[in-house]
Amino acid sequence: MASIMLFLGKAPEATHELLERLELLGERLLHDLNVPSQLRSFSNEPQLFDCFDSEQLGIVRSGLVTIVNGGIDAACLQPGDIIGLSRVFGLPYAQLKVEDDAEIELIQRDDFMTYVQAEPHRQHRFTNYLLTTLALYQGLLAHYHRQNQVQAPTGFQHIESGTVMIKEGDLADTVYQLMSGSADVTVHGVTVGEVLAGEIFGAMAAFTGESRNATVVAREDCQLLAIPKAQFVDLIKAQPEIAITLLDNMSRRIKSLNEQVSNAQRQIA
Repeated sequence: MASIMLFLGKAPEATHELLERLELLGERLLHDLNVPSQLRSFSNEPQLFDCFDSEQLGIVRSGLVTIVNGGIDAACLQPGDIIGLSRVFGLPYAQLKVEDDAEIELIQRDDFMTYVQAEPHRQHRFTNYLLTTLALYQGLLAHYHRQNQVQAPTGFQHIESGTVMIKEGDLADTVYQLMSGSADVTVHGVTVGEVLAGEIFGAMAAFTGESRNATVVAREDCQLLAIPKAQFVDLIKAQPEIAITLLDNMSRRIKSLNEQVSNAQRQIA
């Protein structure tokens, strides 16, 4: 389970700690899971729960599942995450969708609960899993309220290795954050840098109104977040830490370019 939630900018430190705890609890809870289940593949499902029975929950086994709240793509679930717990217990729940391809292991609620209740350590881990999930969402809710309730950015995408994310010379109206994976940056076909997980790119051209001055190509399979320029400006105003992230990214790229220029000068000399 890589992370239960992906969102722009720096998360509160407590959120990262809770995500790590949730990942560990989920792995320990499910490591010896042996109940009747059905592994199903989904593609381009705007209402994922319409494909579930009323008492089925799921475990994401591959791909990405997006949480949709009030028509906004609010978060992204990844392999190992449990989905549908609120729904199978009759509680309010957000909608889920699959935009690309995902595999989900479907399990009946009663079978899952029988598995949990069979061993005291599973009961303990499941209780801790629920409490940690509650603490996570409470912390994120408070975080977003403090940021003037700016809506979460839309556009979670799965990008395959070799895909061109932005192309030199194209018009720019979108800013991107690489959520996982890495990418190469080229100018006129020459590699001049890289984009690493967590970095924001494409902002300069979007702000200046100029065409893209470089091409960015996925070096491996990546998870990408695309944010329209206008929404990104609102996010910076509400979450100043995003500007710090941008400055950090730019500083690293400038340093890398300086090193390349120095190496080229030494080779000429």
